[in-house]
Amino acid sequence: MSQSQTQGELKRTLNLPLLVGFGLAYLAPTVVFNYYGIWTAESGTAGHYPLALLITTVLMTITAYSYTRMVKEFPVAGSAYVYVHKSVQPHIGFITGWIMLLDYLLLPMSGFLLIGIYVNLYFPVVPTWLAMLIVAAIAAFLNIVGAKLASIVDTIIIVAQIAFTVLTIVLCIIYVCKGGGAGSILSARAIYDPDTFNISAVINASAVLCLSFVGFDAVTTMAEETKNPEKIMTPAIMLTCVGAGVLFFITSYCMNIAWPEGVQLIQDPDTGVYEFYDGIGSGWAGDIFFVVDNCASFICSLAAVGAASRILLGMGRDNALPKKFFGSVSPKFNTPVKNIILITLISCMGIFFADNLMAAMELVSFGVIIGFIMVNFSVFVLFFVKKRQRKGLKNIVMYLILPWAGVAVLVVAFIFVGTSAKILGCIWTALGIIYLAVKTKGFKELPPEMEI
Repeated sequence: MSQSQTQGELKRTLNLPLLVGFGLAYLAPTVVFNYYGIWTAESGTAGHYPLALLITTVLMTITAYSYTRMVKEFPVAGSAYVYVHKSVQPHIGFITGWIMLLDYLLLPMSGFLLIGIYVNLYFPVVPTWLAMLIVAAIAAFLNIVGAKLASIVDTIIIVAQIAFTVLTIVLCIIYVCKGGGAGSILSARAIYDPDTFNISAVINASAVLCLSFVGFDAVTTMAEETKNPEKIMTPAIMLTCVGAGVLFFITSYCMNIAWPEGVQLIQDPDTGVYEFYDGIGSGWAGDIFFVVDNCASFICSLAAVGAASRILLGMGRDNALPKKFFGSVSPKFNTPVKNIILITLISCMGIFFADNLMAAMELVSFGVIIGFIMVNFSVFVLFFVKKRQRKGLKNIVMYLILPWAGVAVLVVAFIFVGTSAKILGCIWTALGIIYLAVKTKGFKELPPEMEI
């Protein structure tokens, strides 16, 4: 047993609640508050944060459906890398995995850095680097000792996040019912205001907000540690995506009706949520948010480290990366310890990029959108082209219309990704192509087949 586990087998311990908890942990429900100030105060999207979230939810639901089709075919760790590798072409699969890997490398780094900055803000005696190293070490430990323990921690803090979100919704409703804000629970202008609407700005916001829905993608990386993944993965993916989208929309809508003046009054978009609570007379909620949001950043990073380590494991077992290091699983913990430590060390480098945090997040959006485009395309290639499932309206909708609809809207979203992110993303992609060319002797050899 130990020998097989060392070669790359994972222990199945996750059920549906733990899996959904993992997915929600990765996308972090409180992220809706982090983006509030930015997309509420920004001139182009002023007051249209809920609409941008609604568009993103529809877009991501289509992509989530594509994931459910692929995870049934390939219930192994590796996510988009596996799907494109097996459905489209091995070389393209490697490059897709390489691009997506960038997301998983940067997300925990960003989370740890945010915690360090906020802790230092509230407690100046604690250096940013020290707080960051402490939370990184804790995240590494929880991932090493096992996915189940990490998922249980995720689920506990998820409850706190959802509870705080519900608290915010209740505070908004009470404030409006007392005559504050819009003065009415139902307000069309809280979603669409013709006086300030700018379609390009809203689409740009939707493109960046794709980052908020990466959770269902992270769910697929845990397939090999899930009991009955063929049955559980589909509801887990859809529950994570749709559930998060609905929660995000309701929360942002309630914040809009409670403080419509925020469009003009927010002074600092980065901390706009604290101004929101002051604006509705509940400044004390801002202190609670500080605690809950730091927990959210932690479990998001915790989940990101776990997901990244599993993608490296998939690529290592395939010999796309050195198998001896990346393709091994600890016989003691049944987890990819080497990968977890490596990801954690890379994440700790975030302290040197504090001034480029937003650029890093834009770069993540580059990888997210490219990866999602390729997963949608894989569904079309596998089912409609290779398996020839073309007869009947159902197959045409499932394997032709929906995948290409997903590709189309994601391409539009990609157009609005920042130029700097595109440049950096292309450089990262070029490095992957060079590595692959060397690995396969000028693309004359195919990357090794997956050991499914």
